[in-house]
Amino acid sequence: MTKILFITSRFPYPLTKGDRLRVYFQLKHLALNNEIHLVAINDTEVPGHDLEAVSRFCNSVQVYVLPLYKRVFQLLLSPFKKLPLQVAFFYNNAIRKKLEEFIATIQPDHIHCHLIRTTEYVRNVSGIRKSLDFMDAFGKGMEKRAQLERNFLKRMIFTYEKRQLYRYERLVFNYVNCSCIISKQDKNWIPGYRANEIITLPNGVDFEAFYPKKLEKKYDVVFMGNLDYPPNIVAVNFLLKEIIPLVKKTIPGIKVLIAGTGASKEMKRLGSANVNFVENFGHISQSIAISKIMVAPMIMHIGLPNKVIQAMAMKTPCIVSTLSNNSIGAENHKSIIEANTPNEFAEAIFDLLNNETKANSIAEEAYTFVKEHFSWGKQNEVFTEFILKKS
Repeated sequence: MTKILFITSRFPYPLTKGDRLRVYFQLKHLALNNEIHLVAINDTEVPGHDLEAVSRFCNSVQVYVLPLYKRVFQLLLSPFKKLPLQVAFFYNNAIRKKLEEFIATIQPDHIHCHLIRTTEYVRNVSGIRKSLDFMDAFGKGMEKRAQLERNFLKRMIFTYEKRQLYRYERLVFNYVNCSCIISKQDKNWIPGYRANEIITLPNGVDFEAFYPKKLEKKYDVVFMGNLDYPPNIVAVNFLLKEIIPLVKKTIPGIKVLIAGTGASKEMKRLGSANVNFVENFGHISQSIAISKIMVAPMIMHIGLPNKVIQAMAMKTPCIVSTLSNNSIGAENHKSIIEANTPNEFAEAIFDLLNNETKANSIAEEAYTFVKEHFSWGKQNEVFTEFILKKS
């Protein structure tokens, strides 16, 4: 058995964010035939039931708590250390020393870093093979935030962070032996000639949780996700301020569901008799099951939209931006519908709501496509081979 040290920038449970989802299923698969030691940098202590959900397939779990005040202090030091803000935010020198002691104690065969946020902890560790999961192209993501930001001060901060992230994404190849990322699109956004060394490793779908369910369709359109995540904030505003008003001209009574946690008071003010914000689903799959169409108008997007492949697995037709579908690779007008402008999204929504045959055809093709291309089993077999590769 290979002894693997797996380092994450937050505890991988509950499965409320894309990075947690990815880590959880990777850990679960690696644990089948390997010895797994998890180290998680977390902002708070982890509740016992969350700890148990992950501990059952790890040989050991170390949670190093890094409170907010220490994170802010590191942000102030980041310009002097030439670190991106988000790398500095997750870094602490005392934790690095504890981690190095832990490495000396367990003597792992392999160290895997999830996200560039964790790589700084082991950059000076030698004699052990190391891998990195970029997951997303964060430099490109920050560039897009800077382009869309109207506030001058924020735009300056985002521009600074973009430069720092691009610089770090080039340097990080010197700290690890191999790396992976979630999509070809994101791979193409990583700077430097060594980006061609990265392997593409998409997420999968938990088909035991996301499957076709016959529930009453209370809503015409659903958007779901973490509503404090900048790309989702932009998408919700785009949907409710620019797309839905156009749809209302032909479907005045259209019902829209915005599902997820973290919505700000400002965002919730966009709610109305026809637009509901709902947080308390037993499982987020219910929000898809009670809706006719998933609409994901992501105009500031990196990574792979889990919400879309999950909806496809539930035979719910999806209308998405071309940017989002680039990371999925579904055939436009066969297993997915692409749209980019408010008019294109509005027309696509009207078309699917008024053409049940077409909507059902898209849904069936989507289901077949996701089953073939986004199985956690298949993805994690590739991931395991990637981790265990010796050269």
